[in-house]
Amino acid sequence: MAATAFSVPTAQSRTGAASGGGDLNRLPDTPSFVGRQDLLVAVEEALATAGSAGAVLVGHAGVGKTAVMQQVLSSRAESHYILRIRGSKGSRHQAYRPVNFLLSEFEADVVEHPVMVLRAVTDLLNQQARGRRVVLAVDNVEYLDPSSAALIGQLVLSETAIVLLTAQNFAAADPLFAALWRDGSLRRFDVEPFNALEARAFVETALEGPVSSEGLSLLHEMSGGNARFLQASTRALRGRRLVQQGASWVLLPGSTPVPTEIIDAAQLLLQDLPAAQQDIARVTALAGRVPLAVAQAITSSTDVDALQTAGLLAVRHGKQECVEFSDPVMAAGTAASLSALRAGELYGRWVEDAGFGHLLDPERHAEWLVRCHRPVPATLALAAARAANRAGRYSEAAAYAELEDAHRSSPAAAVELVRALTLTGRFTDAADAVLAAAPLMAQAPVTDAVALLLADATLRNRLGRAGVEETLVDAEERLAPDAGLDAVERARLQAEIVIVRAEVASLQGNFAQSRDLVLSLQASSIRLSSEQGISSDVLLCEAWGMMENQLDALQLAYSLAGRLREVDVGHRTREIAYLRLASVYSATGCWGPGSRELRLTGKDSAAIYHGSAVQLAVGLAHGRYGTPADALVVLGPAFDQLRVADPHRMLALAASAIAFCYTMADDIKAAIPFLRDTEPAAGEPWVVRRMATQLQLLSLGLREAKPEAAEQLQALGRSDRERGASLFGLSALTSSVRLGNSGALPESSDLAARVQGPFGHLCEMFAKGVGSRDAEVILQAMELAAAVGDQAFSRDAARSALNVARALGDKSTVRDVQQRARRVLSEMGVGGPASPPDCLTPREGEIAQLAVGGYTNREIAESMCVSVRTIEGHLYQIYSKLHISSRSQLAELLPAPL
Repeated sequence: MAATAFSVPTAQSRTGAASGGGDLNRLPDTPSFVGRQDLLVAVEEALATAGSAGAVLVGHAGVGKTAVMQQVLSSRAESHYILRIRGSKGSRHQAYRPVNFLLSEFEADVVEHPVMVLRAVTDLLNQQARGRRVVLAVDNVEYLDPSSAALIGQLVLSETAIVLLTAQNFAAADPLFAALWRDGSLRRFDVEPFNALEARAFVETALEGPVSSEGLSLLHEMSGGNARFLQASTRALRGRRLVQQGASWVLLPGSTPVPTEIIDAAQLLLQDLPAAQQDIARVTALAGRVPLAVAQAITSSTDVDALQTAGLLAVRHGKQECVEFSDPVMAAGTAASLSALRAGELYGRWVEDAGFGHLLDPERHAEWLVRCHRPVPATLALAAARAANRAGRYSEAAAYAELEDAHRSSPAAAVELVRALTLTGRFTDAADAVLAAAPLMAQAPVTDAVALLLADATLRNRLGRAGVEETLVDAEERLAPDAGLDAVERARLQAEIVIVRAEVASLQGNFAQSRDLVLSLQASSIRLSSEQGISSDVLLCEAWGMMENQLDALQLAYSLAGRLREVDVGHRTREIAYLRLASVYSATGCWGPGSRELRLTGKDSAAIYHGSAVQLAVGLAHGRYGTPADALVVLGPAFDQLRVADPHRMLALAASAIAFCYTMADDIKAAIPFLRDTEPAAGEPWVVRRMATQLQLLSLGLREAKPEAAEQLQALGRSDRERGASLFGLSALTSSVRLGNSGALPESSDLAARVQGPFGHLCEMFAKGVGSRDAEVILQAMELAAAVGDQAFSRDAARSALNVARALGDKSTVRDVQQRARRVLSEMGVGGPASPPDCLTPREGEIAQLAVGGYTNREIAESMCVSVRTIEGHLYQIYSKLHISSRSQLAELLPAPL
C-alpha cells in the first residue's frame, strides 16, 4: 500500500523564534503532523487487529516514516504501553545495544542466556504495562543487531508485544520480520514521496499561507517529494526566492541554492564507495547523463553495474545507452558538493581528454564550465539557451544567451535572449535586446533573421506597439527564392510566419482571420512538425470555439488533450495550448469533462505543474460556474504571482475575476483592493480585455445595479456578435437576460440558435422559456445547467422560473417550481430561490426558518420580543407570498435551519 505522511512546523514553534532570537526565515523543527488520514487509519487498524504482529513502514530516508510512527503512537499513548527503540549502523554489531535500557537492571548471567533474557524482559514489560498492550516502536529495523532482533521477534511471537517498525531496506532486516510479513501478521506500508498535492499541503501549512504554482513546482522538483528535503528546500528559498506578496507566497527570479541537507545526504551516499565509483558518480552528477561507453571508460563495467545494482545510477535506453542518477535530487546534491577546483579536474580528465563534450546535455555542460570558471563557447551557450527555452526555464535561457556576450555576436543567441525575456514578462529588456541585435541583421543567415523578426513581432504585439504587420512582411520577403534556403527549411519558416500571424490575429480578437490562416496552412503542401501541428490546431480550435463551430472545436480539443499527453512539445507551446483549450472547454459548457481531459481538476497532482496563467484559467472556470470559494483558492496565488511576472498580460483579468468572486460571495469590502488592477493596458490580448469587462459588468449587476449592468452587457454582446465572436456575444446577451433585461431576448435567442454545443443549447432553452413565460421550459434549462455543473446559471434559472410561476398566480405551480428547484439545487450543494425566497423580507425569512425549525408562534414571539399576533401576521404574509396555506407546505419549500 503506497502512502504518504509528513510533519511541518507548528505555529507555536514559529512564534518561539521571534521571542527567542534567531533567523525568522528558518523553519523550526518542532513537528505537527500533516498527511493522509487513510494511511493513519490503516496503520492503526493493523495495530488494533486481533492476532496482528503490527506494521512496518518502508521508504527512503526523510520520506516521512517516523512522522507517521509518531502520529500513530501519540494517538495510542494512553491505551498502550510504548517503548521506542532505534537501530543504527554503529551499533549493528553490538549485542543488545538498542535494547540495553531494558537489560540494565538484570544480572550478567541473565544477559548471557537468550531464553533467560526473553523471560526477564517479558516479566518486566508485563509489570510495567499494567494490562495495557505493549508496542515496540523500532526505527531502522534493518540496523538491529541479531540479538536485539531475535528478542523483539520472540516478544511478538509470544504475543507479549506488537511492533511498529520503520525501514529503508526491509530486505536487509532480520529474516524473522520478513517471515511475519509473509504470513500476513505483519502489515507492510510503502511510504512514497509526496505527490504535488501532498507537497502543497506540507508547504502551505509550513508557510501558513497559499503558495503559487511556480513556487510549489520548484520546491517539489528540488526535493523529489522527500519530506525532509522539502522542508529543507522551503527553508532555503524562504525570504530569498520565495517571498510573501499579498496573501500568497510567490517565486522571484534568481538562482536556486541546493539545501545543505541534500548536499550532506549525497556525500553520505558516496562516502563508502571506492574511488573509481565516486568518480563516475560525480561526473554523472555534473554531466546529467553520460554515454554508457564513456562511463565504462571512466571506470569498469563492473563498477557501473555495482552502482546500478545499489540503485544509485540507472541505465536509460534510447538512441544511445546512457547512465544517469536514479534520483535527480541526489545528483544535484552531489554536483553542489564539489568545489570549483574539483569540478575543473573532473572536466579536464573526463571531458576534455576523453573528448565526449559534444555528447553532453548542453545546459549541464554549460553549467559545468561555469562552475569551474571556464569559458563557455558561443555555440554551447546557444545550444543551452535553446534547450532551456524549450523546457520553460526562461531565466536560465537568458543567462546562457548572455554568456560571453554571445547575444551581441550571434543573431541566433539574440533570438533566444529576446524569446526568454519576452516569456518572463521582461518586455522592456526584450525590446532593448532587439535594438542591440539590429546591427547583426545585415549579415545574419536567413533562418536567424526570420526568427528574430518573428520574435520582434510577438514582442511588439505584447507591448501594444505599431509595426507588427510590417515586421511580418519583412520576414516573408526574406524567404525569396534567391535566399539560399533548401525547400524543407523554407517551408518550415513559412509555416512559422503563418502561425505567428494567426497568433497575433487571435490575440487581437480576429478569430475569423486566425481560422482562415490556419486552414490555408493546413491545406497547403507544407508538412508541419509535431509542434507546429499542435500550435496550429490549438489556434483553429479556439477560433471555432469562439465563433459558431463549437462541436468541431470540442472534437478537436479532445484530440489535442490526448496529443499533449503523448507528444514532446516545448513548454511555451504546451502552456498556450492549455490556456486556449481551458477557455474553449469553459466557454462551451464542457468544463467538467474538459478539465478531466486536461488533468486540471483540484484532485490531480499534475495541475500544480502548470503556471499561474493556466491556474487563472482554472479559477475563471470556477467563477463562471458559480463556485467563488473554489475560484478564490486558485485565483489568489495566481494573481500575486502575476504581479511578479505577467508574460501573457493577464493581471487585469485576474483582478477582475477576484473582485467578481468576492462580489458573488457578498463580500464587497474584500473586492475593493483589487479594483485598481482591473484597468486595461496597451498590449493586453483582446480576450483578456473582453472577459475582464464582462466580469466587471456582472459585478456591477450583483451590486444591485442590475438595469445598468444589463444594458451594458447587451451592448457588449452586440459588439461581440459584429466582431464574429459569437460565443462571447451569446454569453453577454444571456447574462443580460439573466439580470432581467427582456429587451436582449430577441438577440440572445437568435444567436443561441446558431451557436453549437451545450452552452448554446442551454442559452437557447433559457431564452425560449423566458420569452414564452413557460416555467417548465425554464426549469429544463435549470436542469441542463445543473448537468454541466453551472451553479450560477442554475440559480438564476430557478429564480426566473419561480418569478414566472408567481406571476401566473397558480399556487400549485409555485409549489411545484419551488420543490423541483430545491431538489435540483440541493443535489448540487447550492442554496436555491427557496432558501429563503427573494420575495420574503429578511424579517419574514427569519420567522419562516424558525417556523420550519419547529418553534411555536409563542416561542418565536418570545425570542423576537414581539407579540404572538405580530408573528401570526408575518406568517400570513409569508403564506400569501409563497402561495401556501400551512406550516407543512412551508417545510416542503424551505430547508430546516441548522
